Amino acid sequence: MILKRAILLFIISAFFHGLVFAENGIESSGNDFHNYQQLKPLFEKLYKLEHNKSGKVNIVHIGDSHIQADLFTNTIRQALQSRFGNGGYGFCFPYSLAKTNGTGYTKFSSNAVWNNRRNIFPITDVSIGLSGIGFYTNKANASLQLEVNPLYAFNKIKVLSTSRETNFEVSFTDEPQEKREHIHPVTKEDLSESEVKIHTVKTGETLYRIALNNHTTIEQLKAWNDLKSSTIKKGMVLVVSEKAKPTRSVPKTDNRKPETITSQAGKYYIEAKDSILSNTAYITSKSKVTESNLSGIVIENDKPGIIYHTIGVNGAKLSDYNKYPLFFKQLPILHPDLVIISLGTNESFGKWSTPYYMDQLNQLVQSIRYENPSAIILVTTPPPSLFRRSTPNDFIEGYRDAMMQSNDYVVWDLLSKLGGIEAPLNNDLSGNMARDRVHYTKDGYEEQGILFATDFLKAYDQYIKNRVK
Repeated sequence: MILKRAILLFIISAFFHGLVFAENGIESSGNDFHNYQQLKPLFEKLYKLEHNKSGKVNIVHIGDSHIQADLFTNTIRQALQSRFGNGGYGFCFPYSLAKTNGTGYTKFSSNAVWNNRRNIFPITDVSIGLSGIGFYTNKANASLQLEVNPLYAFNKIKVLSTSRETNFEVSFTDEPQEKREHIHPVTKEDLSESEVKIHTVKTGETLYRIALNNHTTIEQLKAWNDLKSSTIKKGMVLVVSEKAKPTRSVPKTDNRKPETITSQAGKYYIEAKDSILSNTAYITSKSKVTESNLSGIVIENDKPGIIYHTIGVNGAKLSDYNKYPLFFKQLPILHPDLVIISLGTNESFGKWSTPYYMDQLNQLVQSIRYENPSAIILVTTPPPSLFRRSTPNDFIEGYRDAMMQSNDYVVWDLLSKLGGIEAPLNNDLSGNMARDRVHYTKDGYEEQGILFATDFLKAYDQYIKNRVK
């Protein structure tokens, strides 16, 4: 799977039982977030979602290649949905058909060849909307098939296009409804039924000794934790006992009479709903359209919970999002309660001065806020990186210091969490950084996700503790 099972179960176990504390054992007071007070309206929505078991909270995470891969963000998604419920996958895009990388939760196929143009390039006549990537074809009756991991089975879909009157039609299936199966997504209750015991590896421990102490076998430990060998290291989190597995999305027979699928045209999108969950959708361009340009797809279910949308473009800078007004016009389609911005690495390699970076950041924030006045905005500082794999990137330190002076948005300081700009030279990030010393490994991105999710839920729990009843 996208996320190592051991890490996921660690997060789920900790969050279900409220065992999330700071490293020194003292509960956080919310000071992991600069301008923490601005998060309180969001925390109140989360409180009502958690206790009333109704509604959705939408989080939109915008960024560059660190976000497009959906490793950092998926870790956060899994953590928050395990606590507050799985409201659906949210925004997705056919990255593979655009010849680039993306999440493993969605698969796309098509009968057409699609052209693509990222927002990092100069403006042309190609319209670019919410995805940050122009994705277009001239083929008549071009079709896309979407297949989603059953974990994110959906019964509501929005198909976004770059024109106000959508160029697409959408259906959940190419089969008669009476032959369809009802797919049940994983719920918080399903996960809570799993009796899982975890163990953090200590110095000198071996897999054999851990297996012996927990009355199991080395082979079973390998299976539970997706281990390819018996090699383990200090700090690894292992599943050491599992009496019941979380219920994945298993197709079940549903005798209810399905409702008729209805499609409703809207501003820049067409929407379809159904009473039966599906993990497929079929999208077709209208026959008389000379060009079809897809801005993205939004999928969700009818359950209460979190929808964690991710929008990332490899190589993107703040200015690349700022130069396309359609991006901001389409953002309200996601109904964002929280918008997270993670940009700065590419700007630093472009040697942007701090004043120019802040000018572009403020422009992005203002444009988001203009179209989404009730959304809370949170900015993360860039992670450490090296120039030419040897020189600390001190530009991001300047960006960080300037962000922390602003009162216009919440700030989460990932740079400091990872040890500062010198961390890559001190081997503090050994094994977590890619060879280019700019990007991170899968484990590295997932660790960043755990850091954010832990801090976020600590702050939320502290809000609940102090909440006036």
